[in-house]
Amino acid sequence: MLGTDLCAEFGKSFEIVATDIRPPVPGISSAQYRAADLSDRSAVSTLFSEVKPSVVIHAAAMTNVDACEKDRDAAFRANVTATRHVTDAANECGARVLFFSTDYVFDGTKGAAYEEDDPQCPVNYYGRTKAEAEKYISETARQFAIFRISWLFGMNGPSFPKTILEKAGQAEFFEVVCDQVGRPTSTRDLAATLRELFIKEAESDRMWVRQIFHLTNGGYCSWADYAEYVLSRSSGRRPPVKRITTPPGHRPAERPKYSVLSLEKTQRRLGIELRPWQEAVSEFVKTFESKKG
Repeated sequence: MLGTDLCAEFGKSFEIVATDIRPPVPGISSAQYRAADLSDRSAVSTLFSEVKPSVVIHAAAMTNVDACEKDRDAAFRANVTATRHVTDAANECGARVLFFSTDYVFDGTKGAAYEEDDPQCPVNYYGRTKAEAEKYISETARQFAIFRISWLFGMNGPSFPKTILEKAGQAEFFEVVCDQVGRPTSTRDLAATLRELFIKEAESDRMWVRQIFHLTNGGYCSWADYAEYVLSRSSGRRPPVKRITTPPGHRPAERPKYSVLSLEKTQRRLGIELRPWQEAVSEFVKTFESKKG
């Protein structure tokens, strides 16, 4: 989901090579693509020696939180082992690393927006693997920038608003938790903003100062608020949303209750700010409905 939008945006201004363990998605030409298993050190080494990148945008991850809880070996390979291999190969060829992490490195008990240097305390295995990946990059990479993002949605993959819209035609109502709060983030907005940042700051020390930044759309909401807003923008059926609290043991992986990320450092240091999440969701709904016909 994120990688596809990154390719679409960065391909406008830069020479890019995408990689995945799977075949390329439509729109990515074979000249811009190399298949590789990032958990295989030799495959990563070969890839980097052939491409010789100057910057590596590492967006590959196992992001299904419940699947990570169930298959911890697979989660570790995808989120930690792969990151170690990418970081080591980047160091060898002198490439800078941009890594995407998550709000789930926090436990959600602070009761206020999390700053970049707040102590990590993940409550699920997905968060633990991303925290471990952050640690390796921070201690090992020669030049890097880590961007923590949250509650991603986009056209190129499963996402919360897409699920709501797809099920609205048949659902009598939606039961959605109201006690988990965060910042929805558009993959399209992320990709476009980062491309603009690269154009301005590609060689600037402001970006590559071995720092962590938070980057999301503005504003925050609960999942129930989110669902209600998606439906309010839809031209189709609008089943009611039943607001519930998170049942104990509801999902294999626990979720943080309040994982809102502070955006002040990113705005101050990098001068970037994404639009409110409501605007991005409204655009998403229009695009989804136009594609659906």
